[in-house]
Amino acid sequence: MIDLTLQQLVLRLIAYVFIVSVHGLAVAAVAVAMGDQGPRHDGRLTVNPLAHLDIIGTASGVLFAVGWIRPIAIDPAELRLGRAGLIIAVAAGAAATLAGAIALRLVRPLLLPLLPDTASATAFALIEIIGQLSVWFALVNVLPLPPLTGAHLLTAAMPAWSKAIRRIEPYAGVALAIVAATGVLAKVLGPGYRFIAGILLGG
Repeated sequence: MIDLTLQQLVLRLIAYVFIVSVHGLAVAAVAVAMGDQGPRHDGRLTVNPLAHLDIIGTASGVLFAVGWIRPIAIDPAELRLGRAGLIIAVAAGAAATLAGAIALRLVRPLLLPLLPDTASATAFALIEIIGQLSVWFALVNVLPLPPLTGAHLLTAAMPAWSKAIRRIEPYAGVALAIVAATGVLAKVLGPGYRFIAGILLGG
């Protein structure tokens, strides 16, 4: 059951714009650094969220905390480390997502006193939501499922399936959003979320 106020929905949407920008840039930058210039040519080597937002992935993330970016094509044949580079790209995306949330929480004590009371309360709530959704996003996107970033792990393990994975990504996104709406993924990943959030966010 969805029980979100309009303010919460807006804050969660803003949070997702921040998260997908950090995550998308990190995955693309690592791929480019390892030798695949494809993400650069595809316009993904940018912090611009419009290059990374996936409509279904964002809607699912805002409503059900299970979200993803528009898949980034990475050619393991172009990577200096080959298929191992795909694993590094997935890990880098998750790490950058968490690091972005931690950085905001570190600057929060310096930022909030500079703002008026209402703006300060809103900024506090936004940073809290970014932290929570970042943990969910990082956790979800290491799963080896299309259209998640973790689908690159499938390609690394089974390179012969790479074309098939790309073909089913749009349909898999719809199916994943439906599963997310049932709350099953949130229940399954809940213990992992609580463990990571407890360490990084203090609860």
